[in-house]
Amino acid sequence: MAALTLHSTAFLPVINGLKNAHAFISKASTHCTTTSTDPTTLLTTSLHPDMKDFRFQVHRFTDAAKFLPIRLNPALVDRELKLPDGEHSFEELLDRIQKTAEHLESYKEIDFEGIAKDTIVTVKFPNGKGFKLGAEEHVAKFAHPNFWYVLNLLFFFLFFFQLFLLLVVFGKGSGNEGKGHGG
Repeated sequence: MAALTLHSTAFLPVINGLKNAHAFISKASTHCTTTSTDPTTLLTTSLHPDMKDFRFQVHRFTDAAKFLPIRLNPALVDRELKLPDGEHSFEELLDRIQKTAEHLESYKEIDFEGIAKDTIVTVKFPNGKGFKLGAEEHVAKFAHPNFWYVLNLLFFFLFFFQLFLLLVVFGKGSGNEGKGHGG
């Protein structure tokens, strides 16, 4: 059995996460179409007033994924995937996710040969702040948690949106408005 590599531990879970996100967001899009729900209702929803909307969350988890290769190996900066945050529809967001997955799949183990677990990774934010971590620590304590946190937020968006729709549909014309289950 081959040893785990930086490539396999850093990229394969994220690629699978992107493909799963594509599948469940496709189902959300289909749901909106089949139930005649305006897609903007979901796309502009946030779970809290201080939170950005669904589209913003897709931008963030795909950014977390696309920055992974060039942060681990800055020599790959010429292959950076440029994705402006201009997607507003399900189709555009799904295309962004697909492009990100294909981009990560284009990297091979050889692209990260010589990157040791303690190779310093520098992360810089638009506000000028940032930090440095070893490559292994970067993947385990920043890149993956950031990616999976935002991806899980999208699951919550869809869960609560579906729950909201069920409550609205159940409540309309059921004859049970304002009555308890025993009423």
